[in-house]
Amino acid sequence: MKTEKIALVIEGGGFKSVFSAGVLDAFLMNKFNPFDIYIGVSSGAMSLSYYIASQYKIYFSLSKEVSVNEKFLGYTHALSEQGYMDLKFLTTYAKKNNPLELQKMKESTENKQFYVVATNLDNGEAVYLEPNKQNIYRCLRATSSLPFFTKGLCKINGVNLMDGGWSDPIPTKSAADFGANKIIVIRPHPLNYKVQGLSYFGLLAGYWWQNNPKVRDKFFKEHNHYNEAVDFLAKKHKNIEIIQICPDNYLKSGLVGTSKEDLTQDYHHGLEKGMDFLNANVL
Repeated sequence: MKTEKIALVIEGGGFKSVFSAGVLDAFLMNKFNPFDIYIGVSSGAMSLSYYIASQYKIYFSLSKEVSVNEKFLGYTHALSEQGYMDLKFLTTYAKKNNPLELQKMKESTENKQFYVVATNLDNGEAVYLEPNKQNIYRCLRATSSLPFFTKGLCKINGVNLMDGGWSDPIPTKSAADFGANKIIVIRPHPLNYKVQGLSYFGLLAGYWWQNNPKVRDKFFKEHNHYNEAVDFLAKKHKNIEIIQICPDNYLKSGLVGTSKEDLTQDYHHGLEKGMDFLNANVL
């Protein structure tokens, strides 16, 4: 009887997630998928979805295509209903040009756990959505909805949701709570990276939600939430093994803007780190 329960956790990071996609493509090339639990946040959830569906290099291709598309990112529609980053356009574009293999995803998650993390905009708590063929694109849109940058929220089952990074940025503890005793975490930041203080974005969003203390504090204390998650990774746990796969240095790609050249460099670094992991642990 199998006693080890392995989880794969993918942190978000906007366009930086091409690094994570590179790691996952190294896994695909080597048919490495021993996971019982999958958990993804924001753009990390999208790269994870293509991995689960065994779609090699598709997330990287999608990232390159939309990074230079003004219909996805553009100051001209920053004040429109959809915001600077148009997730509605991204969903439509992905469905048409880089669609998920939904049947393959369903087969790959049979008898497994697959979660996409979002944040409840009413109380600031993490919500662990369970994607299926019918709702996967909606789940991915919810976990990537950022105040000001996008429309700001996405409603699922009557609940207003936004980016899961605000409530559970690196859901390693959640993976353990779901039953994992070995957790592989892919992050788009160097090992032990921490956030230094409150960002301007967190400050602005905190004041925007000042009448909702629970949500307000998610923004005002964003650096504390993130750094606590990093501390959990660094701790020695009695019954949990945690392995991190991270870039050696800060990536070239940005959160909400980048170039094809930087994306390509970061993607190849991910491929390299994925192969390093496999050579050290599997091959």
